[in-house]
Amino acid sequence: MEDRELSQAIVAFLGDGRTAVPANDEAAVVACAGETDPTVLLGKVRAIVGECLSVPIEWSGISLGEGGDLARRAMSRRHPELTAEALDELRWMFTYNWR
Repeated sequence: MEDRELSQAIVAFLGDGRTAVPANDEAAVVACAGETDPTVLLGKVRAIVGECLSVPIEWSGISLGEGGDLARRAMSRRHPELTAEALDELRWMFTYNWR
């Protein structure tokens, strides 16, 4: 089952195409909070972003894009509740940080 609120908060936190580089927009997460306490939601978003950045990748022989694809797949397996859009944002953030 998708967690739309969490997914939207991840997209908003990272910039959702509003920025040229991944952001850390806490106010956007607060604005997304509906049923979840904003502080709790922000904690979940930060945890997932940190988890994505720590996905182990064996970089020998693969491109940055391929590494991003591996990170996206890992996060999809770990967090099946995330939407494709949230996973795409995490991939973008991952590749930006590893460039």
